[in-house]
Amino acid sequence: MLKSLLLISAVVFALSCGHVSVADDAASKGEAIYRQACASCHGAAGEGTPDNYPEPLFGDQPTFDLAETISQTMPKDEADLCVGDDAKAVAEWMQTAFYSPEAQARLHPPRKSLSRLTVSQYRNAVADLIEGFQWTAEPNDQRGLTARYYSSRNFRDKDKVIERTDARIDFNFGEGTPDSEKIPNNEQFSIRWEGSLMVTETGWYDFIVRTENGVRLYVNDRREPLIDQWVKSGFDTEYQGRRFLLAGRLYPVNLEWFTFKEKTASIGLWWVPPHGVAEPIPARHLTTQNSPQVLVVETPFPPDDRSDGYIRGTSVSKEWDEATTFAAIETADQLVPYLRELAKVKREDNDEQRRQKLKDFCLTFAYRAFRRPLDDQQKQTYVLAHFADGVSDEDAVKRCVLAVLKSPRFLYREVDGQQDLYTEVERLSFALRDSIPTPNLLQAAEKEWVKPDKALRDQAWALLNTYRGRTRLLEFLRVWMNVERLEQIDRNPEHYPDFNPRLVADLRTSLELLLQETVSTDDGAFRNLLTGDQVWMNDHLAAFYHVTQNGESVEGISSAATSSGDFVRVLFEPEHRAGIISHPFLMAGFAYHDSSSPIHRGVFLSRGILGRALKAPPDSVAPLPPDLEPTLNTRERVARQTSPAMCANCHRMINSLGFALEEFDAVGRLRSTEKDRPVDSSGHYLMRDGTLAEFQGANQLADFLLNSQETHRSFSRQLFHHMIQQPILAYGPDTIQELADFFEAHGFSMRHLMVEIAFRTAREQAESQQP
Repeated sequence: MLKSLLLISAVVFALSCGHVSVADDAASKGEAIYRQACASCHGAAGEGTPDNYPEPLFGDQPTFDLAETISQTMPKDEADLCVGDDAKAVAEWMQTAFYSPEAQARLHPPRKSLSRLTVSQYRNAVADLIEGFQWTAEPNDQRGLTARYYSSRNFRDKDKVIERTDARIDFNFGEGTPDSEKIPNNEQFSIRWEGSLMVTETGWYDFIVRTENGVRLYVNDRREPLIDQWVKSGFDTEYQGRRFLLAGRLYPVNLEWFTFKEKTASIGLWWVPPHGVAEPIPARHLTTQNSPQVLVVETPFPPDDRSDGYIRGTSVSKEWDEATTFAAIETADQLVPYLRELAKVKREDNDEQRRQKLKDFCLTFAYRAFRRPLDDQQKQTYVLAHFADGVSDEDAVKRCVLAVLKSPRFLYREVDGQQDLYTEVERLSFALRDSIPTPNLLQAAEKEWVKPDKALRDQAWALLNTYRGRTRLLEFLRVWMNVERLEQIDRNPEHYPDFNPRLVADLRTSLELLLQETVSTDDGAFRNLLTGDQVWMNDHLAAFYHVTQNGESVEGISSAATSSGDFVRVLFEPEHRAGIISHPFLMAGFAYHDSSSPIHRGVFLSRGILGRALKAPPDSVAPLPPDLEPTLNTRERVARQTSPAMCANCHRMINSLGFALEEFDAVGRLRSTEKDRPVDSSGHYLMRDGTLAEFQGANQLADFLLNSQETHRSFSRQLFHHMIQQPILAYGPDTIQELADFFEAHGFSMRHLMVEIAFRTAREQAESQQP
């Protein structure tokens, strides 16, 4: 103890005698104390020592907290020797020398890793390869399907009596007809609905047709119906089929229905989307726009690695390799029936002309799959060699497709390490579309149209201003808010009898509509996301949450509904709520079976919004059941549960954020009391610079988050990782701050930030990659 005291005293004395300049005084003092009193245990650069503390010292703890930890615990067994200004000086020097992520990036620069296609990228790339031989469809402004009504059971032009747009398909004609004047005979009439389906989530969709009449449903297949009950047998009135669909695309839909001498007539087109319940397909997911069929790979893949907090394609396993083989076979099998159409083969073409067009198709297929032109050797290996004598045209195409889709040039990103315009448009496309470049982008690289910075930025904006581009941002916002983890939300039916799966699905839709509205706008979107005072509601939600306008209950929301189905935006408790921070879906999702959860809400805010790294608790601690100490309210119970020293360090931050949302109960309803006592919704947050921010309720909390530099840095970092799937610090230790400053300077425009990230990384010079 005496030795440590003498060392620290000597350092302080030397500094006080002017042995260092005034400007470097604090840093030199911290470094000197660390080297004299800490380095023997923790290593000269915090790398640890085998005999004392083998774990390296690094993290994102603010300087204030780090100084407090040093004051309380260091040096070992002599914690009172480095306190106050000395502990602060050590903490400040550690931050810049080796402790912070930026310091670690300077000491141990992260490198960009060689990456394979992720599961999403593989499926999107295959779909886009085929789409490149067709056309790209964008949704029009008409929501619903084009409906043509006929006065007979046949779809003859002479019998067509009505043409209109139906917002959704859910009709019960009973013993009558859609129009007694135009269709007077209820014994036979028919309807055909056509258009496209729009989906914003990738996954399995269950389609349901309800009718007692004849029906055929085509979804993403113009030849084979998904449901075929044109000739009815039996007494069933409900039929189902499944399709795996990719987000951000349009899928052709055709529903044909007729009645012939049945006593009654009705038709309903329903679905069960991912995370949803059975419902008529809402108008917001239907458009009258025509669209091409999409080749969707349904082969199951092993999940991608998420150990770094975001999806990365850095792990290669036997299971993944096998999945790519089966997916290539599936692609070849799906493609062959449409070869004539894709390769532009005409019926009058002779054998030689047909074969040449198929060769040209395969050469173009390989060029787009590899994201750059083929040299002569590659043309021979991947295409021409397969068109050998005695090999049928179909087999030759299949072999080409298999060879291309199993090639490392398709499966891996930048496998040859080239840095040119093709590399840049590839990076741009994967960042903004999660897929290979479009034919137009490849042409822009070939013609060197994207050589100027402005031209490349213009291409980035063109990609972002599409349905696919908006969906890309929408997917990130779901990840950012941990929506994907809220798979099942249930509550004690005794306490919340009306909280059921239908209500949960409506809550999810409400949040989804807010996010879709956000990605469709630009100026102020991020601000509205955090602080907006309106929520999408339908009658079901309005009744459950007791929505009022000007003191009166809101009724008949459905009657005011727009293309969003039965949902409209309503002003919802603006004195207490703010954007996603207090959205009832998230409040219910981050809660327990019977009570609110300041811990879950605080973790969401600290880790997701503010970007704080949280360590796993040293021991698993079960929450204190409310019945164990019935007199305690939730705030008191959580404070008691997390009071032990092993919990307090993290929970001081987590709890103080979550407490600000205690006005909302386990289902996200506003409350003013709990346990017959007023709810305390005061909270605080200690910022990295040591400033204490205090707030009362969701509105003040949201204002703090919106204006916090930590929020801007966290959002920029997480968006970068979602788009680029490489460590952001591999692009320089100052990248996070530069992007955060750009975000703020451009009015918190998420779309501008996306373009900046895509442009920066596209123009980044190629570096050696880790194998």
